[in-house]
Amino acid sequence: MTEQRDRVADTGVVALAAMRVGIGALAWARPDVTAKLFGFSHPDGQARYVWRLFGVRDVLVGLGTVTSSGPRRRAWARVGLLCDVADGAAGVLGRDDVKPVNAAAMIGVPAAAVAFGSWALARRT
Repeated sequence: MTEQRDRVADTGVVALAAMRVGIGALAWARPDVTAKLFGFSHPDGQARYVWRLFGVRDVLVGLGTVTSSGPRRRAWARVGLLCDVADGAAGVLGRDDVKPVNAAAMIGVPAAAVAFGSWALARRT
């Protein structure tokens, strides 16, 4: 039972990391599409730059997670979890400056990643 639980948790960590790579690559390559996906207006030059900063961070953290194993994978997953916590905090700080639907995404998406990542990491330690 424990082995199966560990396998499910590890699969979840890898799936979350793969989503991170996908969204990060999209944000870096097509910040306009990513902004639309998140419900934001078409990004200007500064916003495209910020989307790409987010994108490369997520690609690298995701790749670090999926290409490692054991304790190193857990370390990368914890880095991703901390990024998600920081992203959620940034969403809380910026919620009054955007439409409610955008605020919900800015807070809800990282909150879901934190909840799932925390669950998976708790089962792997």
